[in-house]
Amino acid sequence: MNQQTMTIWALVAATTLLAACGGSGGGEAGSELIAKRTPSAQLQLKAVSSCADWRGFAAESFVERALSPVYYYADGGPVPVAAEGDATGGASAPDFTDTNTQEVGVDEADLIETDSARGIIYAMHRETGSVRVIDAVPAAASHEVGRIDLGASAYLYGQYLDPVAQRLTTVVGDSVGTRLDFYDVSDAAQPAHLGQYRVDGYYLSSRRIGTRIHLIASHYFTGLDALYSSEAFNSGVNAWFEAEAAGDAERADEQRAELLALAQAEANNAPLAELVPNTATAVDAPLTPMDCAALYRPEVATAMATLTMTSIDMDGSNAAAIGAVNNAWMVYASADNLYLAQTSNGWFFAPFQVDQTSVYRFEISDSGPAVPKGAGVVDGWLLNRYAMSESGGHLRLATSRSDSCNSVNPNETCPAEASVPTNDVTVLRLDDNALTQVGHVTGFGNDERVFSARFVGDVGYVVTFRQIDPLFTFDLSDPTDPILLGEVEIPGFSSYIHPISDDVLLTIGREGGEGGVGTGNAFQLQLFDVSDLTNPTRIAAATPAIEPDDYAYSLAEYEPLAFTYAPATDTTGLLSIPAQIGSPAESRAFSGFITWDIDTAGVITEQLRVDHKQTGGGDACPPVADGSEGGCTSFAPVYYNAPLRSVIATDATSQTLYTLSDAFLIVTDAATGSELATLEFE
Repeated sequence: MNQQTMTIWALVAATTLLAACGGSGGGEAGSELIAKRTPSAQLQLKAVSSCADWRGFAAESFVERALSPVYYYADGGPVPVAAEGDATGGASAPDFTDTNTQEVGVDEADLIETDSARGIIYAMHRETGSVRVIDAVPAAASHEVGRIDLGASAYLYGQYLDPVAQRLTTVVGDSVGTRLDFYDVSDAAQPAHLGQYRVDGYYLSSRRIGTRIHLIASHYFTGLDALYSSEAFNSGVNAWFEAEAAGDAERADEQRAELLALAQAEANNAPLAELVPNTATAVDAPLTPMDCAALYRPEVATAMATLTMTSIDMDGSNAAAIGAVNNAWMVYASADNLYLAQTSNGWFFAPFQVDQTSVYRFEISDSGPAVPKGAGVVDGWLLNRYAMSESGGHLRLATSRSDSCNSVNPNETCPAEASVPTNDVTVLRLDDNALTQVGHVTGFGNDERVFSARFVGDVGYVVTFRQIDPLFTFDLSDPTDPILLGEVEIPGFSSYIHPISDDVLLTIGREGGEGGVGTGNAFQLQLFDVSDLTNPTRIAAATPAIEPDDYAYSLAEYEPLAFTYAPATDTTGLLSIPAQIGSPAESRAFSGFITWDIDTAGVITEQLRVDHKQTGGGDACPPVADGSEGGCTSFAPVYYNAPLRSVIATDATSQTLYTLSDAFLIVTDAATGSELATLEFE
């Protein structure tokens, strides 16, 4: 059977598959397709009783995935439907800005780390797979004093610095999976390697709380891959689709049973190392399979991606890991909990699932492994981790629904306000083994979707967008009764919200397009006065100066770690962000950093630009520009050198800017723009 025919049969058979796979839908083949909700009870995790239980679940999940209309089986494998010392300066060290984290006290892996007390910067250089140790004080004498080589083929995700204990932990991906390396940096010129931890799978996220790191990696097992080339298994899959298309439930059940027997036999014979994540706790230690007693799975058979959650001290000791069958791709962390979120576009067991997000809570501490504490399901899809926030024993979430009452309940009369896609803010109570919905507000930003969100204490801010940008404000002081208080509509949209005081928000996003509709060619900074939550007001806006045929983008639009704000007073501060400008004229092309003076009275002023680009060749397109409206071929080719992060150092009389790209670390006087030092990475 060819793949196209199989796909058509899969879609015809979809409603029957729902009941067979334990999803919430059902119906005869050819009946009206009605979207359903999956009960959270089916998604709750439970401990695996034995390795035999794990092998059985793996076999069942492999078969259900093979028969899924969302992850339909193909000879080449499953096809998913597409859906983050002593070397110190001689002068008194200034105060360096830290990583821009979502939550206070919850550190995030970053490409640059600072030690203000010693005047040291740890800068990751992606091209050489290394960490460069920079003595950055005095600024004009900045120079490299040490280097940590992590492997030329390693992909650098970030690093953590504990300046009190003088411990540095690097997070990289390599041919094995995800790797942590632990260093004593008491002597910055000669970092001492303390140990290493390795785990199967690609890096998903991590956090540091105190001296303990919590690492999440995602692994897909290979123990049943031989079935992809098995003639018997392929023939059985084809026969099942034929039976489903013919409406022959009895023959379909027989084929399913035969496929399960084949998968179970393969699972029973597979080495455990090919069915579970493998870990190693020392540099030369072999990878060993995770204990089945440390594994968790849901009731419903699902794609066998195993998320490994490892908690480990910054010296490499006291490692404790668990694995959970989970296809989550979004991670949020408070000081006490990790949350993993998965949107329903990947729930192959429920192909006609309404837009929902499942959220799993894991309790973390300063010792031992993460502990599952239940799950919850909310309507809509999450945008990113900033759309989640824990406060006072509750989790708040902002989501978007592309479905509507009519699509979910086609046989019912729906109220007019429920006939279009909408957005939700939902409050879940943290119960001992569940996340229980206690509050909900919906019906805002209809026919738009969430583009950014931020929760601060008892207040929530949500930006939606389709053609214009409404900013909505919410009172969350009563978790059981969240209230939409106010909104303001402005052209363009904000993709990141940064509170700079109790009453003022600083945002970055895209400017409005022609006539204020859609988006234009430049990123945009905005200030909002939210002192009156019933009447939020935009008080300032600014874009970089560009020509009509230029295109300006900032990494900070979608990467908060690239957004660096240093307050000078209670009402003023300095912002530094990466910026790239593609232009037909080489003289106007730019790739570096722009700083802006911010005044909460309502002033945003561009201060200076630090260029990291090089001319004489290169790419015609900035790495992130989409090339629409004529394409990037209309831009002059330059070497953009990917501007990444910046640090602002403040002392009693001045501010210094340290900017990091894939090619340089450039040190600049933040007031005058004078270049103080340039370190070229080789």
